[in-house]
Amino acid sequence: MPAVCRPSSRLAPPVPARDFLPRSTPATGAAVAPGITEVAIYPTGTAGDHQALPMPHRRATFSLIILAFAAFVFSCNEGSVMGLISVIAEDMNRSEAAVGLMTTVFALVNMAASIPLALALKRLPRRVVLSGTAAVLAVGLLLVATAPSFGWLLAGRGVTAFGHAAFWAIVTPTVAGLFSSGERGKSVSRLLIGGSAAGIVGIPLITWVGTHAGWRLPYAVLTGVAVVLALAIFLVMPSFRAEHGTAARGLYPSWRIFVRVLAVCGLCVMSTALTWTFITPFATEVAGMSHAAVPTLLLLGGVAGSVAMVLVGRYLDRFPVLSVAIGLAILGSVWALMAVLGSLPAVLVACVVAQGFGWSVLVASMVNWAIRHAPGSTDTANGTYATVFGAGNAAGSVLGAGLLAAVGAAWLPVASLVLVGVASVLVWTVRAVHLRKPYNVRTYA
Repeated sequence: MPAVCRPSSRLAPPVPARDFLPRSTPATGAAVAPGITEVAIYPTGTAGDHQALPMPHRRATFSLIILAFAAFVFSCNEGSVMGLISVIAEDMNRSEAAVGLMTTVFALVNMAASIPLALALKRLPRRVVLSGTAAVLAVGLLLVATAPSFGWLLAGRGVTAFGHAAFWAIVTPTVAGLFSSGERGKSVSRLLIGGSAAGIVGIPLITWVGTHAGWRLPYAVLTGVAVVLALAIFLVMPSFRAEHGTAARGLYPSWRIFVRVLAVCGLCVMSTALTWTFITPFATEVAGMSHAAVPTLLLLGGVAGSVAMVLVGRYLDRFPVLSVAIGLAILGSVWALMAVLGSLPAVLVACVVAQGFGWSVLVASMVNWAIRHAPGSTDTANGTYATVFGAGNAAGSVLGAGLLAAVGAAWLPVASLVLVGVASVLVWTVRAVHLRKPYNVRTYA
């Protein structure tokens, strides 16, 4: 095996690594063994990073703050039903199971619309698209807040899901494209802090207001916030298209790796949804905790997740695959501990905190990994990733419900551990990127 070429300011910038480089013409010009090409990738900030930024760094940072707040608002709407389901059911004279259709409709629309919207919107200016998603969210929230019947309520929920799908199909590659290629992971993690904060501040606040002042008031307030958000995005964001950003294409396009990323994503999301959807019955039936303790338990996990999202950003660009592996190791340890010692309340509290931390590491690192190896447009790749994420969420919830009814909550972490184990094998057998070396990339023809 020849030695890997090292970056040098005296060398011309190497061609970015591709999945199927000609065997006789490696990117660095070094002779290699047949079938294997070893490529040197320059760290960002050296001679290999020449792409112009679409806007000054200060304006990009301000745009990121606005879009992180947008992520907060969209995530608040997504999770709002969890805290208001009983209040809505009582007001609408429906069962809680029927009101649960609000979540089902949202998930189905979001899953079905992500890829078509990514394809349809990829050539439009980012400012128009993102402000438009906030406007669609405002329309849907208004329908929900003023719904005269349950049918209108479901329709409004579907409209908000449409805006949600468009927003998340576009926003991640947009934020990554505002900064240099070496800051993609950091910028994506900063965006996702907004989504994490929704679980700590937004959804509990919505639940408290809805319980004390009626469920329509939170949606009315969110309607006004979404309108202001649409205006703010339109005023702050420059009018640039996806191809003008630095993340229009993956750094190292590869269908093989991208499909592997999707498989890891689907397994991880299934694993989490399978147990986490039913964490309340696990806490009360297996660990013997009271229902009143569950909100505090979830709050601890949310805080840990937000801390992880802040910390992980500095490592994603240098160790994109190792970050995924570490997140999987944490999640696997959590499911193993819950399966063996989950009946102990102190152990369950520790597991919830660790799960919040590990899951945030995975959420940020998996989407960063997907964008790095997008085989075509990152918008389309991100839309595909979002669809797989939604499908894994739905499949995990259904599988968890079946296991809960058949064998009880104590077996849920066991099933989650199996899924994480399969995902871990897919990550640790990756040959296209060194797990421990940030800049040296191997491509196998």
